[in-house]
Amino acid sequence: MLRALRSRSYRLFWSGSFVSNVGFWMQTVALGWLVYDLTRRASLLGTISFCGNLPMLALGLLGGAVADRASRRTIMLGAQVVLASAALALALLTASGRIAVWHVVAIAMVAGTASALYAPVMQAVIPSLVEPADLLNAISLNSVQFNLARVVGPAVAGIVYGAVGPAGCFALNACGFVVLAVALAQIRLPHRPVATRPPMAHALREGLGYARSHPVIWPALALAAAVSVFGFPYIVLMPALARDALGLDATGLGYLMAAVGAGAVLGGLALSAFGDLPRKGLVAAASAVGFGGVLAALTVVRTVQGVGLLFFVMGVLQVTCVASLNTAIQMAVDDRMRGRVMSMMTVILFGFITIGSLVLGALGDWIGVPAALASGGLVVAAAGAAALVRAPGLVGVVPQAAEA
Repeated sequence: MLRALRSRSYRLFWSGSFVSNVGFWMQTVALGWLVYDLTRRASLLGTISFCGNLPMLALGLLGGAVADRASRRTIMLGAQVVLASAALALALLTASGRIAVWHVVAIAMVAGTASALYAPVMQAVIPSLVEPADLLNAISLNSVQFNLARVVGPAVAGIVYGAVGPAGCFALNACGFVVLAVALAQIRLPHRPVATRPPMAHALREGLGYARSHPVIWPALALAAAVSVFGFPYIVLMPALARDALGLDATGLGYLMAAVGAGAVLGGLALSAFGDLPRKGLVAAASAVGFGGVLAALTVVRTVQGVGLLFFVMGVLQVTCVASLNTAIQMAVDDRMRGRVMSMMTVILFGFITIGSLVLGALGDWIGVPAALASGGLVVAAAGAAALVRAPGLVGVVPQAAEA
C-alpha cells in the first residue's frame, strides 16, 4: 500500500506537500469565511476563485511547455517563494484591519500565477521519483496526502480560527510553503538530456495536437473537464451552503470540508491497496456517475449529518475519479509530451473549476446553492455515462506508452 514511500525523494516530496497543503486548506477555510462574512454573496466566492485561478487558465499550458524545457527544480522552488510571500501579505493586511475584497483578488492572482507554473511541473516530476511499477501507488498516495491535509487543515482552522483569526491561518500557510521549499531542495531529480527545443508556440500546438488525437488522453481530459466545471465548484460554494442552508459557523464549515477530505483519504488508500487496476478509465467514468448522483442529492438532504455523509461519499468518489484519470494519462503519454499533457490536466482540474464556480455561484444566488450544485451533479453523471458508452479507448485496458 505504501510502496512509493520507499523512495527517499518521494518521501520528501510527499511530506513537504502534506505540510504545505495543511496550510493551504487552513487558508481556504479562513479566506472563504472572511470573504463571505464581508459580502454575504455566493457569487463573490465564485468571482474570487475565478480570479485566483485565472492565471491557471491563461498560463497553465505555458507552464507545461516550460516544464518540458526548463529546470523543474528551479520552477518549483521559485513558485514556493512567491506563494509564501502572497500568504504573508494576506496575513499582514488582515491583521492590520485594512483587508478589502480587491486585496484578496490581487493576491489571489499573484498566487495563482505561481501555481500555474508549479502545478504542471509537480505533475511531471512524480514519475521520476518512483519506479514505473509504483506510479499508480505514488499518484494515489499523493491524493491521500492532499486529502488528508483537507481533513487536518479545515479541522485545525475551525479550532484555531477563534484564537488567531484569519490572519493567523494565513501566516501558518506561509510557513507551510517554506517547509515544502526545503523538501523540494533535497529531492533527487534525474538528469534530463538537452534536446533541440522548438519555439514555444510550436511546442504548445504540438502538445494539443498530440492530446487531441490520442484515444485515451482526449476522452480522459474531456471527462475531467465536465467533472471540474460542473462538480468541483461545491468546494468553492461550501461557505454559502454551510451558513445559509445549514446555519453553521466557521467551525462547522471546517468539519464539512474535513468530511470531504476523510472520504478522499479512504478513496486514495483503497486505490493504493487494490494495486494496479487494469481498467482505470472504467473506474474513473463509473466514479463520475456516482459523484454526480450524490451531488444531486443535496436538494433533498438538508441535515448537517446527512450533508456531511454526502460529502464523505463525494470525497471517496472524487479522488477515485481524478487519480484514475491521472494515472491513465500518465501511463499513456509519451515522456516528451508529459509536461504539456499534464499541464492540460492541471488547467482543467484547477482552472476550469473557476468557470463552474462563476456559473454555479450566480445560479446559486438565483435558485439557491443546493439546487445549483445539484444541477451540476446531473451534468457530471451524464458525462460519466457518456464516457462509459462512447470512449472505448479510455474505459478499456490502457496501454503503456512506448519510450522515446
